[in-house]
Amino acid sequence: MSDEAKAQELISIFVCSKDIDIENFIKQKAIMFEKLGKSRTFLVFDEDADKFNILGYYTIAIQVLKIPSEYSNRRILKLDGLSAKRNGEIITELPAILIGQIGKNELYKDNVTGHKIMEFCLNTIFDGQALLGGRLIILECKKIPYLYEFYEQFGFNKLEKEYQDDEFVQFFRIFEKNELVEK
Repeated sequence: MSDEAKAQELISIFVCSKDIDIENFIKQKAIMFEKLGKSRTFLVFDEDADKFNILGYYTIAIQVLKIPSEYSNRRILKLDGLSAKRNGEIITELPAILIGQIGKNELYKDNVTGHKIMEFCLNTIFDGQALLGGRLIILECKKIPYLYEFYEQFGFNKLEKEYQDDEFVQFFRIFEKNELVEK
C-alpha cells in the first residue's frame, strides 16, 4: 500500500459532525492541497497509544490579508509594523500565515482539547516564522460567538469591517516581539 493510500485510509475515519466542512477538507482536499503545495496539514495523534488514531488536525498556508479600504493609515501601520504606504501608495495587502482548518476528531474527543490542537498549530507557525519571517497570522470562521471567544483566548482580534451575511469573519494576530525570532 502506498503512503498516500495509507494516509487516505487513516483520514477516512475522521468525524466532525459539528462542522462538516472540517471533515470534508481532511477527507477530500488535504492530500491534494499537500501535493500542490497550497497548504500543509498536520495530524495530531497520541504517540503513546498502541494504535495510530488521528485525534485532530490543523492546516496552515501562506495567504494575503486584504486590508479593508476604510482602514486609516494608523490601522494599516499597526498591521504592517513599518509603514502604511509603499512607494507612496497605501498598502492594500499584507502577507500572512493562514490557519486554514483546525479540527478535532469526535471519535476521540476526550483524548485532546481544542486548546491543545491550537497550541500545536501556533507552535508550528512560530517554528516557521523563525525560518521564514512573517508578522501576521490570520484565520476565518463562521459567525459563531464561542469560536470568537476561542480565538480571542489565543490573542486573535476580529478584523473590523462590514461582513456580508454569508461571509466568514476574519481574525488576525500580530506576532508579539518576544515571539519574533531574528536570524
